[in-house]
Amino acid sequence: MHPLIRALAAALFCAALTTSLIAQNQIKPIDPANLDTTCSPCKNFFQYANGGWLKRSEIPGDQPRWGSFDELQEQNYAALKEVLTDAATNASSTKDANIRKLGTFYGTCMDSAAVERAGMDPLRAELNQIAAIRDRRGVEAAIVRLHQLGIPAGFVFRSNPDAKKSARTIAEVYQGGLGLPDRDYYTKTDSASAKIRSQYIAHVADMLQLSGQDKAAAEGAAQAIMRLETALASASMTREAQRDPEAIYHLTTRAALQRETPSFTWTSYLGALGLKSVDEVNVAQPEFISAFDSLLTAAPLEGWKAYLRWNLIANTAPVLSSPFVKESFRFNSTVLQGVKEMRPRWKRCLRFTDDAVGEILGQAYVRKNFTPEAKARALEMVRNIRAELHSRLGQLTWMSAQTKTKAYAKLDSIINKIGYPDSWRDYAKLEARPGPFVSNLLLANEFETRRQLHKIGRPTDRKEWGMTPPTVNAYYSPPTNEITFPAGIMQPPFFNPKADDAVNYGGMGGAIGHEITHGFDDEGRQFDALGNLSGWWTEADTKEFNRRAEVVRRQFDGYVAIDSLHVNGKLTLGENIADLGGLLIAHGAYRRSLQGKPEPGPIDGLTGDQRFFLAWAQIWRAKTRPEYTRLLVNVDPHAPPEFRTIGPLSNIPAFAQAFGCKAGDPMVRPESERAQIW
Repeated sequence: MHPLIRALAAALFCAALTTSLIAQNQIKPIDPANLDTTCSPCKNFFQYANGGWLKRSEIPGDQPRWGSFDELQEQNYAALKEVLTDAATNASSTKDANIRKLGTFYGTCMDSAAVERAGMDPLRAELNQIAAIRDRRGVEAAIVRLHQLGIPAGFVFRSNPDAKKSARTIAEVYQGGLGLPDRDYYTKTDSASAKIRSQYIAHVADMLQLSGQDKAAAEGAAQAIMRLETALASASMTREAQRDPEAIYHLTTRAALQRETPSFTWTSYLGALGLKSVDEVNVAQPEFISAFDSLLTAAPLEGWKAYLRWNLIANTAPVLSSPFVKESFRFNSTVLQGVKEMRPRWKRCLRFTDDAVGEILGQAYVRKNFTPEAKARALEMVRNIRAELHSRLGQLTWMSAQTKTKAYAKLDSIINKIGYPDSWRDYAKLEARPGPFVSNLLLANEFETRRQLHKIGRPTDRKEWGMTPPTVNAYYSPPTNEITFPAGIMQPPFFNPKADDAVNYGGMGGAIGHEITHGFDDEGRQFDALGNLSGWWTEADTKEFNRRAEVVRRQFDGYVAIDSLHVNGKLTLGENIADLGGLLIAHGAYRRSLQGKPEPGPIDGLTGDQRFFLAWAQIWRAKTRPEYTRLLVNVDPHAPPEFRTIGPLSNIPAFAQAFGCKAGDPMVRPESERAQIW
């Protein structure tokens, strides 16, 4: 997913889950059993709203976290398993080409005996080509091949809408090529980071031994790989710096790119990808690609060969024979995330299948799990929330009329995508064959690489979806000015057809408001109604927005995620602005929906406004392993769930009024420190 696309929740390590627990955990839309009434809502609303659930819930052994997103994903996976099992059973007899591909893909993944028999054999030809490299041109050829297989060795090459001419899609070079989750894992000097680096080197060596190298050669290669990756990491932009869209836009001609990176032969690279006519490339991080180019000649050839071999093995290990799967899990899940148990095979295969052919799987999913009534009700909420933001824009005293006019135009132009695509993706050119699963995975990667690169030089497809229908998430895309809510998230506790409006506006309405507000956060606000990075704000309005956003940054910098590790207020700024704005406009839309109606009566002793804020809190209920918390603080643009609850609510007077909170209470920020943007 493009770094500018803002999802509702972290999607780095999404949970693949089993039988439904939602019915066991949530009897009512707002279940009193989930509350902790011994804690005042004005002291810690996250604990008040979710303390009962937190007390009785445990993180499953195969998960790094457990929360509302995961509970719902559990339900969806249970429904999808039946679809996939039927497809695999009928793969050899069905006349439906899509079902045959779906069944073959999932079936070969589930055939563990064939995977164990094959071992490394499906990768042998690729590994032999890497072993045969004799010069720098051979390194380039291997990088091309890995990129074709969807493996971002050295750097990432992809298609994206042109940030300043969004109607067209262009080529983009982006930093990448690291085996650890982020550059900071290589550059930080604290003892925890040093320990992970040491464990990573040992992990690389173990994996290389499994691939056939002797112990001494594998250990030497692991050290060389670490040196090369550290050099790439040192030249990489921080995640905070990448949040400035102007900082990652450097449209460059191919001739200029070749002059600036003379060691890498771009003509050969683009030609091998079928892109001979491409003459412009956005080089997102020029310093990084220059460092990569220098490393082509500065780093030893044997180091490059070890690095390329490692990239192929690391990116396929989860689908190879058991020794590779177990070692990949040990480091990536246990060391980095604290997970002790591996997920059952069917869960892993389901996730691979959704990634590869998700719109085939999605068609079967929505036929059983998404109704036209749910879509109509969601669209009504979208209309009301947009109307509320339109009204709030008009009432702003700090924004000029000039900027407001363009803000209205952008708001009115937002594309709503609810449930599933209007037209489904064509998989006719995707191959799926009987045999070892890794072969099908690489075929799927090649198909997707070709599909993505085929967009370059063509009009941007604003109808395409960036998530599959069963996904429990949502996103806003600045270049296409769209909000997308897959069918997978349109269920309790986010959206409940049986719940009153207070609950649905607090849950799904807050999420809709969140995504719409992304169009006006510190990044999204720089893109206009057409999705162009155009600087449409006046200088005075920009200055005032930044002053107000700085209040949000300071607030979240002050929260401690775990031990002495603080939330990164700058990295999470866009999401925190979207949470605050989304809640404000969703609550306003809820109140708007009551116009001309009597005030709703209490349910279980809770008023409508109280149920609204509880609905928001319950979608963020979660328990997270310490290792995973540390990982997310480094790489995730979202704050931890507790602070996504108490952070925005402590800035909202309507929340304090609903629960009778007073000045001086922990859930009421002093007016001088209160964040107020939208």
